[in-house]
Amino acid sequence: MSATQTIHLYDRSVFSKDERAVLQVAENFLDGIGARDKTLMTEQVLPSGGAVLMRNGAPIFTNLTGVIDRIPFDSPNKIEERISGQPIVRIDTNIAMLWTPYEFLINDKVDHIGTDIWSFAKLDGKWLVSGVADNALIPDASAGQH
Repeated sequence: MSATQTIHLYDRSVFSKDERAVLQVAENFLDGIGARDKTLMTEQVLPSGGAVLMRNGAPIFTNLTGVIDRIPFDSPNKIEERISGQPIVRIDTNIAMLWTPYEFLINDKVDHIGTDIWSFAKLDGKWLVSGVADNALIPDASAGQH
């Protein structure tokens, strides 16, 4: 694992080769956040794919380029998003979905948590993120969210 790779804490052994390929695309995207590597993130997506980001109970509609542009790459803080529980992957030929609980950390402290719902399309043998929906919740240690 390189110094810029995010740690993902879940059991990869339960997934098929194709499911791991889908997961890898999401992991690469998330690794791009911690590495502040916009190019790595952009390589994982269909730029005009859609996104719905639920913030404070209201949806923000954007495309996947807009999601990447929301990342504070110029922040002096260490930022990281990691998959925080066992993902669910479903594939049908050339489309896939991935459900992942996540934690977003700033300077190694959980800032918010939520769920990412990813959709993928397989083009020319390569999986790409075609859409995402997520929510962002304030962590409550006593509530056992996720």
